[in-house]
This record gives sequence, structure tokens and C-alpha cells, in this order.
Amino acid sequence: WQFGVLPFIAGDLIKVALAASLVPAVWALLKRG
Repeated sequence: WQFGVLPFIAGDLIKVALAASLVPAVWALLKRG
């Protein structure tokens, strides 16, 4: 079951990391605009 669940967990972690890095950038753009 580890091999079946691991890719999904890794994908979720990547999505969370991308979202966490995108939010401040978008916030800065909105503040600038």
C-alpha cells in the first residue's frame, strides 16, 4: 500500500508547496497594483 499511496502524498506536498510559494507572490502583485 505504501507504493500506491506515496505518489499521491508526494503530489499533494508539491501542490501545497507551490500554493505556499504562489500566494505571497500574488499578494505582492495585488498590493502593487
